[in-house]
Amino acid sequence: MNALAPVQSAALSADRNLVAFVCHARPSETTRHHAISAILDTLAVMVAGGGEPAARRLRAVLTPVPDGQGVASLWHAEAFRAEDAALLFGLSSHVLDYDDVSMLTVCHPSAPVLSAALAAVPLEAVSGAALVDAFCIGTEVLIRLGQAMGFRHYALGFHATATLGTLGAAAAAARLMGLDAARTGHALAIAASLSGGLRKNFGSMVKSLHVGIAAANGIRAARLAAAGIEGSDAPLEGEGFLHAFSGGETDHWPDGLALGAPFALDEPGFEQKRYPCCYMLHKMIEATLQLGREAGIGLDEVARVVVTMPRGGTKPLIHPFPRSGLNALFSGPHAVVAALHDGRIGLASFTDAAVLRPAIQARLTDVELVEAGPELSRGGDIGAAPVAVRLHLTSGAELSREVVASPGSRQDPLTRPQLQDKWRDCLARGLPGVGADAAGQLFAEGEGLAALPRVATWLAGLRGA
Repeated sequence: MNALAPVQSAALSADRNLVAFVCHARPSETTRHHAISAILDTLAVMVAGGGEPAARRLRAVLTPVPDGQGVASLWHAEAFRAEDAALLFGLSSHVLDYDDVSMLTVCHPSAPVLSAALAAVPLEAVSGAALVDAFCIGTEVLIRLGQAMGFRHYALGFHATATLGTLGAAAAAARLMGLDAARTGHALAIAASLSGGLRKNFGSMVKSLHVGIAAANGIRAARLAAAGIEGSDAPLEGEGFLHAFSGGETDHWPDGLALGAPFALDEPGFEQKRYPCCYMLHKMIEATLQLGREAGIGLDEVARVVVTMPRGGTKPLIHPFPRSGLNALFSGPHAVVAALHDGRIGLASFTDAAVLRPAIQARLTDVELVEAGPELSRGGDIGAAPVAVRLHLTSGAELSREVVASPGSRQDPLTRPQLQDKWRDCLARGLPGVGADAAGQLFAEGEGLAALPRVATWLAGLRGA
């Protein structure tokens, strides 16, 4: 089934096409299946992130509301206003940088959209199918808008997850709220003016706060539109969102870029993270770990390392000499040195204590990141480009490995057992009282999310566990 055939026409403007898609698109069962995998993966890292310092500090300044008058927390016996809940969900889902990626736009599509969807309307009245469809539509809007603007948006310094995520969140919220076409259009127009977020804040708490702000602003935009606040009828094209956020590089929707035909969830799919850090580190981590295992060597046997990346691939890696776990999420030297020293990369690799180990700090200057090849103008090109790691050993020998397939992509996917293990690990971190058996049961029930008559019932089981 072509989800878009009834709602997109070349005769319509990009703005009207987008509105029609949000209101009427019907994802296929295959798309829903891929969406559920992404929802479970994102919910897991959201739960894990809820105990992080940034989440605790945010929660401390939010005002709880009486039971039954707000959105229930995932971690505590309290509830918050919808926009505050989305803010907390969004920050928690991204603070570990373990949530999924779409290299089509160099962004994290699931976190802002799911965070908004879980808070936009009372889940007691939402079916699993409705939540899944809103998620499919919101992430599709986010990703295709990013493709329409191109990599220039990211290169200018914007955090694409924040800017695009605001519109994706608004689309999901509008769909769940059942807004008509006119109000959906106004919601997207309002969201376009609420979008923001700078890459300069990578490696700080503000990066994950961006996701919460995007989710909260998406809900706010939909609610304002529902209340009758009106915006532009054409916020995207002309001198609108596309022009402003591409630095004037484009002002129109490109020919041949369709919504939902196929969904990005289906082709090429989202990259689900194997390692809890910036995705531009994953190929170098994979190559380094492979070399270490195969040669039976560790950090002491390595004199220096050269990592060759595609041009543009180092833009998010702004902390070569990290002094905190958050810094290290965007540090090539730390990723390589920690992989060689520990023989693995996991959540424990990015604690402050792990980053500040003298054995790690002393070797950061021995790792060099080099960009090579032509300048790449699309995120998908960067995602498909190889990354090579060359180890110069103390013995004088050299070892090298090139990785082309992105870990967690359809070319090198996480298996179902790996996704289950990630789910269990994340729940154990965020909800330490949940046993492995209970976590496994919740995962199995979540795989049938689209058939559940009420999302709230399943989430209540997660909270109860």
